[in-house]
Amino acid sequence: MTALIAGSRRGAAPFDVLRLHFSQRALLLRTPPGIMLVVFALTVIIAIIFWRAGSVPGSAEWVQNSRNNAAVFWALPGFLGWLGVQTVSLTFPLALSLGCTRRSFVAGTVITHVALSLYVTAMLLVLLAIELATGHWFFDIYMTDVTILGSGNPFQLALTTFLSTLFVLSIGGAFAAAWVRFGALGPTALGVVLVLALGIVAILLVPLASAFQPWWLVVASTTMIVMSIVGQYVLLRRASVR
Repeated sequence: MTALIAGSRRGAAPFDVLRLHFSQRALLLRTPPGIMLVVFALTVIIAIIFWRAGSVPGSAEWVQNSRNNAAVFWALPGFLGWLGVQTVSLTFPLALSLGCTRRSFVAGTVITHVALSLYVTAMLLVLLAIELATGHWFFDIYMTDVTILGSGNPFQLALTTFLSTLFVLSIGGAFAAAWVRFGALGPTALGVVLVLALGIVAILLVPLASAFQPWWLVVASTTMIVMSIVGQYVLLRRASVR
């Protein structure tokens, strides 16, 4: 924040906005590992329950069922979505009061979201490396070596984690920008438009379902991320500071 205040005379740069966001580094950096710790504890408990029920650790059935565990993928979006909203709705008025331009704020927020996405990706890659090195936590426990993250493929895990994290943060930021610009009506209208657009796209793509390729998801998520970032700037460009 000191850097942002010092730079208010010349106009704060995007990296000053990054520093402003990371003034809450305890929240940003400690919460994801905390959530992963809870996921790991629950995964261990469930594995022990199945073991006590007669399942054999390491068997083909055990591995298949364990790799269908998507808890690590679905545990973070709630927090990340809230964080995406907070980084825009709560920080925008403060940043502008300290001399930040709207363009610099959006650019700094995007850099923050990218940094957080890289952080979450690095965290899961470290967990995957430990999981594989220990023979799945010494008890055939599958947390990151799961199907939705590439079944132990670090490249696929990294790509999936980075894009999905940045996607949720960007969508959260877009909804927050709609709220800042139009009040409660903004997120509601944006939600309706988003649902209708996704519905139309789904109807158009139904005939192509049999030809589905995983890279379509990469293109779709990247497109949504870019649209969300553009939407943040368009909405915040004329938003009043409250």
